[in-house]
Amino acid sequence: MSHSKRNTSLAFFTAHERNQLKSTWGSQATRLSRDSFLPFASCNLCLQPSRDPVACASHGDIFCRECIVSNLLAQRKEIKRLEKEDERRRTEAEDEERGKAEEERERSISEFEKTMMGLEGAGGKSNGTTATDDRKEGEGRGVKRKFELDAKELLKNAQDERAKARRAIEEEK
Repeated sequence: MSHSKRNTSLAFFTAHERNQLKSTWGSQATRLSRDSFLPFASCNLCLQPSRDPVACASHGDIFCRECIVSNLLAQRKEIKRLEKEDERRRTEAEDEERGKAEEERERSISEFEKTMMGLEGAGGKSNGTTATDDRKEGEGRGVKRKFELDAKELLKNAQDERAKARRAIEEEK
């Protein structure tokens, strides 16, 4: 027989391998004995017979009074530590967001001032359309369009300017 016929890397067990495993795994020798269980009225935290026992009302677990009080205090301390850490992270995120918003505001103010002083073109890049292109058919020359600016339009313009300032800041970085 060649080596490949005797290899043991099959996807299933042979009868010989199964008999070898039965002798050590899943047999009567590996069953749990009574030494594996806690005696009645043992503390679930320290695993010793409970002193001054206290039972959990919802699950019926038994604890030593000293063990459960110290465990509850430790849990409470850990929860407070996690809450403080969460609050610290939240304030850091808020501070970072405020800093970005302030940087965007300063950037938009400086762009506005440069535009007003004539150092930059009005609005930067043009999209290539003129006022005559914006006219609808049927509107004659000399007909004035009404200029309406409501709260929604102002909010949209402000958001567009903030987004433009944010992109400009990120491009500089």
